[in-house]
This record gives sequence, C-alpha cells and structure tokens, in this order.
Amino acid sequence: MTFKKIIGIAAFITVIVLATILFSNLETQIMTENKKTTDERSASELTLQNVNISKNIPDSVFKSKYVTIYSLPNKTGPNGILVDRNDVVWTSGSFSQSLFRLDPRDGNLTSYLIPEEKHSNTMVWSMVEDKDGNIWFSQFGSNPLWLFDPHIKKFNSYHTSYPPFQMKVDNTTGDIWFTTLIGNTVGVIQKVENKTESSYKIIEFPLGASTTPSGLFLKDDAVWVAELSTGKIIKFKILRNNDGLVVNIIKTLELPQPDKIRFSSPIDVLVQNNETIWVTEHAPSTISEYDIKSNSWKRFSTARTIPPIPTLPFWMRESLDHKGIWFNEHQGDRIAFLNITDHILTEFNIPNNQVPDPSPYMINNPISRQNIAAQNDYYSTIFTLNLSLDPTNPNKFWFSQWDNNKVGMVDRTEIVPFDIHSDLTKIIFSDNNTTQTAIINAVVLGKNITIPNKDNHNVIFLSASSSMRTDGGFEKIVANFTTNTVSLSRSDQTVPVQLVLQNEGAKPGNYTVGISASNGLVTKTTFVDLEIR
Repeated sequence: MTFKKIIGIAAFITVIVLATILFSNLETQIMTENKKTTDERSASELTLQNVNISKNIPDSVFKSKYVTIYSLPNKTGPNGILVDRNDVVWTSGSFSQSLFRLDPRDGNLTSYLIPEEKHSNTMVWSMVEDKDGNIWFSQFGSNPLWLFDPHIKKFNSYHTSYPPFQMKVDNTTGDIWFTTLIGNTVGVIQKVENKTESSYKIIEFPLGASTTPSGLFLKDDAVWVAELSTGKIIKFKILRNNDGLVVNIIKTLELPQPDKIRFSSPIDVLVQNNETIWVTEHAPSTISEYDIKSNSWKRFSTARTIPPIPTLPFWMRESLDHKGIWFNEHQGDRIAFLNITDHILTEFNIPNNQVPDPSPYMINNPISRQNIAAQNDYYSTIFTLNLSLDPTNPNKFWFSQWDNNKVGMVDRTEIVPFDIHSDLTKIIFSDNNTTQTAIINAVVLGKNITIPNKDNHNVIFLSASSSMRTDGGFEKIVANFTTNTVSLSRSDQTVPVQLVLQNEGAKPGNYTVGISASNGLVTKTTFVDLEIR
C-alpha cells in the first residue's frame, strides 16, 4: 500500500470504495494491550535550530498580519498537529519518520526519530495529549498507534485494527476515543492502574461494514460519530462497569432521520447543545448547522477562491470562548472561523513565501478539469490537512501544511479593518419564474483603519457564493454586484453596495447565499437564506 494512495483518501474522500481496497492488506488485529517499548537511546533524538522569531529569517518564519508560518525541514510532510498544555507545538513527518517539537517562543525545533523496524512513507492523521502529558499519535502505513513520553523521551507502540483517523480526549475520564476510517470501528484507550504499573486497555466496537467513521465528538457520556460513507451522524451512549471502564456503546440517535436526505460526505461533527450539531460536508464545501428538533439544516458555503475550486472543509474545533467554530479548508489555503451567533464567516488567507514543489500526491493524482482552471494553479494550492486549538489562548489556532512542509498559527487578536452586513435574511424564488430578480442591499463598514495603508489593504473586493455548487458558484442564478470593489478611508465609513440575483430556473431547494468582502489577507462573509419553491 503506497503513501500516495493513502493521502488520496483526504483529497478525494468520495472514492471510499477504492480506499477500502487499498487498506485491505493491513493486518486486522483487534488490539488490547499488545505493546512494544523502546528505550530512550533508541529514540535517536536530534536537535535542529529553526529560528528565533525575532530574527525573522524569511526561509524559516514567514508572517502576515494574521498568520505566522514556521518552516520544517524539507520533505517532512506534516499532518497531525497538537499544541500541548505548555504551548509547545507537536507534529510528525510523513517522510522523515520523526516526531517534531516546536517551541514558538524561541523557534527551537527538536526532532525525535520514531523507532520503526521498517521505515516507509507514513501519514500521521491524529495527535492528542493525555492527562499525564503523553503524546499519542496514529500512523497510517506502519505501526498504527504510538505513545511518546516527552519527559523521558520514550516511545511505546500499540496496535489497533486500523490506524486511528481522529482521536479525542475525554476531559472528565481521561479516556482517548478514536475512529478507524477503513476499519469501520470506534474505539477507546483506557488507562488501567494495577499494583505494579499502569497499562492501557484498548477496545474497539464495530459499526458495520462500509460505515467509514471519520470525525467524532464527546459530550455527556456519549460519543457522536460522522459516518462518511452512509452520510449519517450517529450518537452512541457509553456504557461502563462498576470500575468506570467502558464495556460497550449503544446507538441512541441517527441523523438525519430516515425520511430526509443524507449529509454529503460528512467528515467531522461538533455538538453545540442538545438541539444543534455542526457538520463539515466535504464534497459540497460547506459547514452545516443541523437542527435536531426540526430535522433540517443550513449549509454555509466558504467564500469562492480564484480560480474557483472546491475548498473541502475538514476538521472542526469549538473555540475556547465558545463563540465560534474553527475549521480548516483542505484545498482552500485558508483557515476559517464561523461565529455561531451571527453566522459571520471569517477566513484567513495562509501566506506562502515560496511556490511548493510538485508533491507525490500532485504528481500521481491529476485533478479533474471541472474542479480547477489550470494545472499550474493546482500546483500552487497547499493542502491544509489538520488543526489544533491553543489550550491556553482562545485567539490562537494552529494548522499543518502537508505539501509545503510547514506549520502555522492564526492570531485572531488582530482586528479585521472592515465588516459586512446585509438588509435581508431570506429570499424566495419560484422555480418556474425566470423573470424574478432580488436585490440584496449590503454595507461595508470600515473599522480600525490606519491611513495611509502602504499595502493597499483598504481596497475591499466583493464576491458572492452559494451552497448550490461545490465550488461555491450559483446554478441557474446570475449574481452581480453594482460595484466589485470599494475603498475605505476611515474607521467610521460605510459604503453601500447591492447584489442583484436573477433567477434563470434554479432547482427547488433551500440554500444560502454568501456575500463576501476581502482585502486579500482576510475575507468576511454574511449569509442570506435562499428558498426556491
């Protein structure tokens, strides 16, 4: 099984049948306590100096107003990423077989060689820190599960039926839950204390053939799972014995209900309360809000890219202040934050100080023509595959860039110098009336503007998107602004704009229209409901 095939699961997640075949040659052992330990010397610690941030060496640290990028050694291929309780960043190389420790305070980068008996291309998809400060990470293509003790620099390997795709720590019990994308199981790692030493018990629960569990969420002694192939979100009640150990899970809820259409390639799930869940739908390039009581949902599209391509939202994390949801755009080269109160979407462009070399994924997976305008544009698209909250700072958010050998951080304390609002909340069209026109009055508001702006970031570009197409475009609706750009010169300035929608026989359904304003560094989008009857 080759590395290029494994990474294909992430980019073209709909080809699940092919992925199943690719993983069929892995051993299917359900593991409990099969452990292999290596001592500190065999970990082969290697220290690398990245750069002190204050030195700002271009090829090591690259910074825009909102995003700071840190370079890793060439051919690293980082994916899984974690910020621990001490604000240290951990990631792992797909090609270097190394676990990396980055201290953002001084730029020091330390590499620990993973003690593999047989080295090959691997992909670390998930990484978490347990209550003892140990780093757990999964590994596609080799040993499925590793524990690294950063205090004594020791690796332990464990076995699961297939490599965990996502892992989450239960902050109450300390248990680590995981999904196996191709193994069709959800599992739990539990620490067991005995008289001599601690050990770990790993149990997996089969979910059924071709369920393809992806993301998971833990809440109120229940585990919610996004089933990629079935298009469903499943809630399981966790059953424990008298010692508090997990012994089983029982399905208690299935969404959407049977009489409704399914989610489209749901990757991740986040439970906001007992009435609302959020889902990243990979193929439609949307983040979706689902109302459990009404069994209905809204799809919020990401802002359109240039050229227009599916942005493929992936993982989600609720912000520490509970004001919004962070998510990464797998193919959009942006990190997004959705305010869950007013549904304003803010997308931070990830700066790149170099054009990436063609990666094994790019070379061996030609992009379809309908998804991108030109091959050169595809080669300049960076795959942002994973993310991590900063557990001590609600305004900082970390991510990995697999193709570009980088990790980065978004800082939300920097004020965005504009806002956008609209006067409508909903538009209704008739599907058989092709003469209908709707006008959305919007306003762009200046905020915290400093003049002069040598970078011309006070020029605001307008665009419109919808949940009708995977690239954010419209289907049989023409959308045009009365002006495509506005210029802001002061903080209290308001500039009115209009978006004109012309119905040309669009298909009946419930959609959303996004009205976006961007200065090239950050994009803000406000949404209007669109119902076509």
